[in-house]
Amino acid sequence: MRKIFAAFFLAAFFAIPQVAQAYLAELGLDPLLVESGGRSVAMGGALSGLTNDVNVAFYNPAGLAWTKGISLSFRNTENLSIVQAFPNGDGASLGLAVVARKINDIPITGGLATSTSRVVYLSYGTKLTFLPALYDKPFWQRVGVGLNVKGVLTETLQQTGQIDRSAAGWDLDLGVLYRPTDWSTVGLSWQSLLEQGALGGGVVHWDVGGDEPLPDLLRLGGSAKVIGDIDSPIFMEGKELLLAGEICAASKGSLLRAGGELGLNRQFFVRAGLMQQFQLNGVTSDFNFGLGWRAQNWGIDLAGYREPIRGDHYVSLSLLYFPTDWVLLRKLELQKPQFILENAIEKISLGEDEVVVYDDKIEIFGKAKPGVAIYINDALAYIDEAGNFKATVPLNLGKNLIVAEARYKGDKKMWKYKVLRKAKVALAAPRPVKEKVEELVTMGVIEIKPGQDLVMDAGITRGELATWIVKAAGVKLPPVDRDVYADVPKDHPLAAYIKVVGQLNLLRPFPDGTFRPEAIVSRVEGEQIFKMMEGRK
Repeated sequence: MRKIFAAFFLAAFFAIPQVAQAYLAELGLDPLLVESGGRSVAMGGALSGLTNDVNVAFYNPAGLAWTKGISLSFRNTENLSIVQAFPNGDGASLGLAVVARKINDIPITGGLATSTSRVVYLSYGTKLTFLPALYDKPFWQRVGVGLNVKGVLTETLQQTGQIDRSAAGWDLDLGVLYRPTDWSTVGLSWQSLLEQGALGGGVVHWDVGGDEPLPDLLRLGGSAKVIGDIDSPIFMEGKELLLAGEICAASKGSLLRAGGELGLNRQFFVRAGLMQQFQLNGVTSDFNFGLGWRAQNWGIDLAGYREPIRGDHYVSLSLLYFPTDWVLLRKLELQKPQFILENAIEKISLGEDEVVVYDDKIEIFGKAKPGVAIYINDALAYIDEAGNFKATVPLNLGKNLIVAEARYKGDKKMWKYKVLRKAKVALAAPRPVKEKVEELVTMGVIEIKPGQDLVMDAGITRGELATWIVKAAGVKLPPVDRDVYADVPKDHPLAAYIKVVGQLNLLRPFPDGTFRPEAIVSRVEGEQIFKMMEGRK
């Protein structure tokens, strides 16, 4: 792969050419290509488009802008890695990783070889809003860049019938990541990008022999949390489904990787992935599996995978720690905002309380601090120069949920607010009866046309009340094969409803044996009926 940055580096530094060796290439080894982390391995190594895994430093350092924590991963005492991402609170994290790897008994012509390497990574990932010109631009809050400076501290190669060799060297990785939505990401990283000898890097320097170039690798990947919280395309409480994939391109071929993660209650995780890796004689494809567990500050990941040099299968264990005082973004210094809810019963703050209104819309007012964007039900609210914002939210009959968000530099605070829109009822009836009718209209038991109010100047008839009671109770209408009352023949349109309330003793006939469905419900009768209904709940 042609390295487009080589000219810049070589213009500043001139490297003396040496004879190129290929000790590592002959064994299929690349000491700076690190596959680490139980979660990343279980998901097939498709990590270049992820942001919330500390091992992302080995795949795409740009993901560190959204990452914090410490990870210790190992398969035995000779093969382990420890990596940390320490955030500064302004959308950037500094990463440091140390990797120890030993591969014994690698088959070679005439014997066996053993490779022992010690590698260190110094990483930095940040959002581009650290640039003053982009500070308040929402688009650039979703873009991160990252850089790895990585070095082979020691690489020791022992081969049958040959003298032991040791080497050291270094190279660079560059990555970029974009989050078009809160649930999806796209990432691109270029690993070991230095041209051979540029800045003294791009190679390992052998103590016996010349230099050996380090192969570069281009990764293009993405991820999507298709099932999750309110920001995901599919909302399922307590469940998450994350899908990831990437394509890796190198001079010796291409790799395809894909993985998925199913989370339950943000605590237990099941993972699987297709992982392709380079072997000396081609590409190997394997299905990996893993499990994970998370507590508030701790986590454990377990994965099974193949080591491609010898083709052996191993189990990798990762221990994770997420310090509470390490914050990716400093918290918004915002008190709980107060919203003035027009036509509500009172002026109240966002919280768990329920507000009751009668209008088909509600207007929300407030004031935001400089630079803070306000979203009401995912719609950006208008904010004037003084920071005052205003939004109008349409309401459906019944319960409505208003979600208000304050967003600042990628951080956000959310408040959920319940609003009950009740139906307007103009009814010549006692207050308890009128309140019950309002509830029935709000519940949809009494149907009215959208945008209209229920107006009944003459009060409620016994027939109408019988209908509403049966609908509210959800009682199945019985067959009517004979007259219900003297004035309610079996073919009367309300016969079935009147039969039910009669059987329940909620509306009783008059002494003369008539029901009188057109008679107005009296105050005393209405209060008694609704009192009886309350007692039956």
